Amino acid sequence: MANFREHLEKTAEIGRVVGLNHYLAHISGLPSLRLGEMVITENEERGVVHGLDREVAEILMFDVTKLKVGTGVSRTKNPFRIPASQKLLGRIINPLGESIDGLGPILGEKKYLPIKIEAAGITQRVRVGKPLETGVMVVDLLVPIGYGQREMVIGDAKTGKTTLLLQTISNQAKRGVVSVYVGIGKEISAIKAVEDYLKEMGVFDKTVMVVATSEKPSTINYLAPFSGMAIAEYFRDKGENVLIILDDLTSHAKFYREISLLIKRLPGRSAYPGDIFHIQAALLERAGNIKSPTKNLDGQEGVSITALPVAETLENDISGFIQTNLMAMTDGHIFFDINDFRKGKLPAINAFLSVSRVGNQTKEPLDKALAGWIRKKMVEYQRVTEIAQFGGELSLETQKILELGRKVEILFNQGPKATIPRALQLFLFGLLISGFWDDKPENIMKVEIDTILKSYKEVFMQIEAEVEKIKNLDELKDFIKEITPTVKEILYRPF
Repeated sequence: MANFREHLEKTAEIGRVVGLNHYLAHISGLPSLRLGEMVITENEERGVVHGLDREVAEILMFDVTKLKVGTGVSRTKNPFRIPASQKLLGRIINPLGESIDGLGPILGEKKYLPIKIEAAGITQRVRVGKPLETGVMVVDLLVPIGYGQREMVIGDAKTGKTTLLLQTISNQAKRGVVSVYVGIGKEISAIKAVEDYLKEMGVFDKTVMVVATSEKPSTINYLAPFSGMAIAEYFRDKGENVLIILDDLTSHAKFYREISLLIKRLPGRSAYPGDIFHIQAALLERAGNIKSPTKNLDGQEGVSITALPVAETLENDISGFIQTNLMAMTDGHIFFDINDFRKGKLPAINAFLSVSRVGNQTKEPLDKALAGWIRKKMVEYQRVTEIAQFGGELSLETQKILELGRKVEILFNQGPKATIPRALQLFLFGLLISGFWDDKPENIMKVEIDTILKSYKEVFMQIEAEVEKIKNLDELKDFIKEITPTVKEILYRPF
């Protein structure tokens, strides 16, 4: 990368710092400067042009340790770009593309990509049509996601949002999908927890972590999702499906609000500048299924970037400015309910308040029929639960509805490191629908589910091909009844 003197020789323009406010520098003397262009100081500190006035330019600096009024500044004539390469897999970098994992610089041939580009037009896009399995039953069955979809994950802090995202990364990495995890304003301990989880699940080498910690300047945190998206586009253009996690965009908006207040931009609702909607919408618009001259590694016509942005709420309040903005620019949301979390429900996803606008079109008829059956039973269970709170004697039919509802909840209860493939999800609910667990205590049901999950690869894997052939609920019931003796033999065999 060229230094200050080399850039100065090429551009023959030099400016001076005339004002400094935290990481925001005001520079005069560069009349040809453009928005988004990177500048370099005589101390080799870099920044990007954020605003232009008649006399001065507003520069967001990456580092200000040596910066002072009067420091010389040169143009570079280039937008801010980040180096991308295959060697990024299994590494942790900052939004400038620099290694921060202690493993040394990232070697190999690099391609420098601008972090802000225009999203592909509608004629370049392919319809969302292939399901993206998270491995989490309540999501895959009731709030399905498709490759190329933008699905927001929203809820209070510490309710399990990041756990769901890590389970999704783990499940997709095993299918060859590249994942980009972008951490915005996170504590170092939180980033370490993400790294440890991915390494424990054996999928870290299929993941790039772009991290801006809370102690870094707002400039760095503001750039983080754009750098992550540029890296995702690099792998997409190589023909690979990509999953990008933006954790989280409410923090990103707060950092941008801080920048705007320092610049003295006119504040709007909640002191956020009005252009935050357009900035984040333009970012998320870059996700989707894009036409490719060659088929991707899955043999599909298009290659995809699936975006899962995170939004944080306070006590389930989803009416905030940023939260409603993100709802408007995404294809649905998965809502983590703090009340369900406090009741011990894991994952604490409220299926009634979660939406997937395009995910259902990726599902098979059997999945749609099963989702309809589950929703119907959950509505009945919720209604009867409210009635049962008043006490009094319950009819036999009401008791059966309560029992079935509790067993549905047991099936949806899933540990943070468990991912369940589609065939096994259908198989477990097939057991429930066919009456396999009728008249059995809930604790016995839990034990049997654990046994099935633990022995799936060794014993139940053979049923996967058979389940994939099933077209409707009646066929699923018939299949379960046919193999019930085998299932009982496996569950009740002596150890």
